[in-house]
Amino acid sequence: MSLYIKLPLVFALIACLLTGCWDIKGIQDLNYLASMGFDYKDNEYIVYSQMIDFSTVAKIETGKPTQPVPVWVGIAKGKTVISAINNLYQTTQMRLFFGQVNSIVVGENILRRGVEDVREAVGRYYELRYTPWLFATKEPIDKLFAITPFFNLSPLMSLLHQPVENYKQRSIILPITVRDFASNYMEPNKAILLPSLALADGDWKEGEKPKSLLELDGVFVYQDREYKGWLEKNDVLGLRWMEPKMNRSPALIQSDGKPLATLSLEQPKVAIIPSYEEGKMLYDVKVKLRGNVSEVIQQVSEEELEQKAAQLVKHQIKRTFEEGLKLTADVLGFEHVLYRKNNKLWSMLRDQDRLDLHPSSLRNITITVDLDHSGKLKL
Repeated sequence: MSLYIKLPLVFALIACLLTGCWDIKGIQDLNYLASMGFDYKDNEYIVYSQMIDFSTVAKIETGKPTQPVPVWVGIAKGKTVISAINNLYQTTQMRLFFGQVNSIVVGENILRRGVEDVREAVGRYYELRYTPWLFATKEPIDKLFAITPFFNLSPLMSLLHQPVENYKQRSIILPITVRDFASNYMEPNKAILLPSLALADGDWKEGEKPKSLLELDGVFVYQDREYKGWLEKNDVLGLRWMEPKMNRSPALIQSDGKPLATLSLEQPKVAIIPSYEEGKMLYDVKVKLRGNVSEVIQQVSEEELEQKAAQLVKHQIKRTFEEGLKLTADVLGFEHVLYRKNNKLWSMLRDQDRLDLHPSSLRNITITVDLDHSGKLKL
């Protein structure tokens, strides 16, 4: 047999002996989790999972789906977080993949008990990332996971999975990720504000049938690795003016209880100035805002609108600060600013147990509002 015939036979034999990817899993052979939830009740951890058919997410030539997108919600219990997840495996028909988890929701009972066990489980498992959005809630988590958005779209097109889209249009409560929580958890005096996810009924109808949807109705406050409590949305309206990431937010300007105009304020530039005087810590706040006029109800000058807008922003910042004090929490971040700017003074006051804030700790609030334009119409 010639060499030209032998060599192809040898190569063919070697190819047959090579190991192939016989055990590879196709994407259709896995169940993908989109969200996870954690709660605690009756001395047991409860793990929730939201599973979506990702084929419904891809765009199709025929347009939007004509049928509701199915959502599967899993619930399992266990003495530990991981044992609850292991119990969830008992009834899953195929392997679960956690790498696509896009949001995590924790119940208030977890916050009260302490988040260490959940942090341990989420941080240790290699498939879970630090990029998912993080929420807390007082609602049953399985009900939140079962909510679907408008027009039979995928649940991925909802506040649970894309909170930034809502925030860009109406910046009230800043969404945070697991990474944000993890990076600030150990920071001294750093208040972490977890968006509070809730069910909203009555705002929308699908035909004649009321439609339940998701909303952010406040914040859960965590500081110094301790749960402080919950503040409703109206109590934390001042947070938006202190957040440099704020895109735009509405401000209703009133006079004697009657509406004058509606403004859209944006791009806050914030400065917190700590001062130590006569044995007390005092804080001055300076905020500069730009904006435009969205609606005029009564004839009013630009100068008067800017003044009244500044008064409104000042009032909301002060109220938010005082509401935080009721929870012994520093929701505006004054003490952490001192920790960053003057660590030596912060350490001294901490050792003397004199870091506590009081209503008088907020000395001055200086607000400047510049209205750039009034839309297509003049004032």
